[in-house]
Amino acid sequence: MPINTNLVNFKTPEVKNTIQKEEVEKYLRAINSKNNYYLDNNVAPNIYSVAQEISILESIWKMPDLHGSIEEMEQNVLMLVHGEQTMNFKRLLKFGETVKTYAKIESIIQKGANYILTLLAEHHDEDKNKISDSTWTLFIRAAESDIKKESNKLKNNQKKKNDKPKADLEILNSTGFDINNDITKAYSEASNDFNPIHLDEDTAKKAGLSGIIVHGLCTMAMTMEQIIDTNLNGNPSVLDSITLRFSSPVYPGDSLEVKTYKSENPNTINFDVSNSSNIKVIKNGIVKTRS
Repeated sequence: MPINTNLVNFKTPEVKNTIQKEEVEKYLRAINSKNNYYLDNNVAPNIYSVAQEISILESIWKMPDLHGSIEEMEQNVLMLVHGEQTMNFKRLLKFGETVKTYAKIESIIQKGANYILTLLAEHHDEDKNKISDSTWTLFIRAAESDIKKESNKLKNNQKKKNDKPKADLEILNSTGFDINNDITKAYSEASNDFNPIHLDEDTAKKAGLSGIIVHGLCTMAMTMEQIIDTNLNGNPSVLDSITLRFSSPVYPGDSLEVKTYKSENPNTINFDVSNSSNIKVIKNGIVKTRS
């Protein structure tokens, strides 16, 4: 499964998209947002930029030249795991505006028989002003057996390995939300992310999963809505950045709990997300806000 490290700094052409109100409404329904701020102000959620960038990023990780052949690409993509995400926001996307998006390969790091692929997407307006950027950290596993071993190891040692908040961190809020059984289809259509591990049971099992899993960015979007509603008075415009680690799969029908913790910095909120088995599905979450 060798990955072509010579493609570091490869950059895609810019792609133009217009932010459509109807598409944003579909996205809001998919993530079960009840926040009136978006439609009242004719703007999209901060994370909606993923709907503009996902097809561009997919065109990178599915390049045969990156993997050596079409066969290797298909195998490596099946073993691809979304590990971490960081997003920075200058402002919210506006209905009707045209956004220019490109993506590039930031780094390719070999770790044993596995690879860590870091991709960057940037969004600009027609005057070349930056709107937001998004960094994806993707892990390409060497073989299906490695995923199964890691999954079993996670299940056996999760309680020991969970990143528990330090005793001196004060809990700000704890809120919960449920994952609908049909959420992966709705989110796929709203975000343009049709990765079959979110839609096809057999493909998910070939990837070493127990079944269809929820998009990491769907869980992230729903978590952000909880934090915005509970900690930011429902105002998404104050969000400056968010970073997190996807630590365990989320499945349709899961119930999740978001805990936020006080930081020494008044503009920083730490958070994590756990399922009903007290397994953290998101760790090391940090939200930063503007003053």
